[in-house]
Amino acid sequence: MSPGSPRWTAVRAFLGRHAYVALAAGALLVLTRTVDFAPPPLVRPDPSAHGGAGEPVAVQEFSPELRNPRVVQLRLVLRRYDDPALPVKADDHALDDRGDVLSSPLVTAVVGTEAAVDQKVALEGGDLQVRLGLRATPRLTLGDATTLEHTLEIRSERTGWRGHPEILVFIAGGTIGDLDGRGQRWVFTVDDHLFSLDLEAVRPGGPV
Repeated sequence: MSPGSPRWTAVRAFLGRHAYVALAAGALLVLTRTVDFAPPPLVRPDPSAHGGAGEPVAVQEFSPELRNPRVVQLRLVLRRYDDPALPVKADDHALDDRGDVLSSPLVTAVVGTEAAVDQKVALEGGDLQVRLGLRATPRLTLGDATTLEHTLEIRSERTGWRGHPEILVFIAGGTIGDLDGRGQRWVFTVDDHLFSLDLEAVRPGGPV
């Protein structure tokens, strides 16, 4: 087929009328060869976050509705810190923002009556459990001040230990008479985890 023949002329005329088809096909070919789309990876929770415990919990608030002066509210706040080397101190709350609140039980006790807290917190995906055990009895002195007789035990248990025995981590007891607005704090470690435990008490009319 020579360039001047009628058939060649007809082919050129057809291509001229339908040139957009060839351009679109070429563009599609370029796109399919150069655009490599991959879906984002699945979002999974970090198993090491918060020490492998659940999400941090909110600190329970003291109830403002209790007005009986012979009733005391007791609150424990357990924090786990993101770095076991932090210089956390029993009389300093400057590093509280580095800790996740993992437990915040709140109980109400009548003066002269024992209140109890018995709670387990799971870490490392459930492989490690920390148990809090508190027995506390508030009492009034002659000057209407409040003291707190207490026994605190902290135990740990790890999956894989023969018979799953509990290990006594920390024990404290005695009478606390200076909870006046600042509470009592204990700092302890379990394996590679650093914790603080705050005991706070409020009686109607203001802090104990």
